[in-house]
Amino acid sequence: MEQHENIQQSEEKATKETPPAGGVPVFGYELLKNILLPELLGKEERNILYWAGRSLARKFPLSSTEELVHFFAEAGWGSLIIAEMNKNEMILELSSPLIDKRFELQENPTFGLEAGFIAEQVQNQRKCISETYETVKRKNKIQFTVQWDRKDETSTEKLA
Repeated sequence: MEQHENIQQSEEKATKETPPAGGVPVFGYELLKNILLPELLGKEERNILYWAGRSLARKFPLSSTEELVHFFAEAGWGSLIIAEMNKNEMILELSSPLIDKRFELQENPTFGLEAGFIAEQVQNQRKCISETYETVKRKNKIQFTVQWDRKDETSTEKLA
């Protein structure tokens, strides 16, 4: 019951900062994402969510990093910024009040869904195999490191 109260307080705070889109309360989203999914997926949660994120990205292809940043905001996943970029790697940082709350409710929350989504979007945009891994930078900021290799083109590029 205490966890329910924590989520409800989180919803009230987040609703003031980010109104629910389409009438879906933040509490419902948080209940599914932070309570039910970890229980159902168990120790494979991060891996399953990573591949689910990649699959989701194929359904919502984005043509630029700017669109990716906008998608994260629209999906309510948080504020995504590009911290660094070079020829083979990009570092993005994600933060939001809901992420803060995830750390309060879970000892080790995973961000596999978001990482997989980023990996697939970057792979499609750069036309080479990409992987993303997440690191907790602070209790309120997640760092995603996306790496790619220009020599490892996706199959559609090899056929062209």
